[in-house]
Amino acid sequence: MEWPVTSGDYVIGDVNSSVAVVTLASDYRSWDLKNYAICGTCFSENFGIEKIIVNVLANPKISCLIVCGEESAHLSGQSLIALAENGVSTMAGSRKIIGSQAPLPYLNEIPMTAISRFLKEIKVIDLVGNKDPTAIQKAIDSCTGPQRSEAHIISMPEVDDKTWKKYEKLVKQNVMSKLKKG
Repeated sequence: MEWPVTSGDYVIGDVNSSVAVVTLASDYRSWDLKNYAICGTCFSENFGIEKIIVNVLANPKISCLIVCGEESAHLSGQSLIALAENGVSTMAGSRKIIGSQAPLPYLNEIPMTAISRFLKEIKVIDLVGNKDPTAIQKAIDSCTGPQRSEAHIISMPEVDDKTWKKYEKLVKQNVMSKLKKG
């Protein structure tokens, strides 16, 4: 099986490393980081996070995810940390990241088993906002965790312009809820 299993804006480092790095909206190319398995950006609180989960679980060597860099407009970093700390709630067939402040923090395109394994097997390190390559490299070098027993391979569905339509009702509900509170 070729790894990574889904596309994205990332570079592959040492596939035997136990560390994945997500630099959110920051450009990782200028940081000259080393000793990671995969390093890339994430701009969205739903499909972006799902792609991270899919690629991280597909490499059984990875046990650590460092979340760093400048936050995206969709709060993907805050959502990743909320996911790691709180998990997801399931209501009306949707899986919402508990505690996420993002507009669409729903992880509905991958199986719940993948989310559960990610929460159980991957240590998430919160460096959201940190853009210091030296501090991030130190975190990479100090990241240790038990090797996972096996890869968990799942496919990521293709996302197109119509994919977002199914969230239209949820967006309206969220907006109306925030207006009522405000």
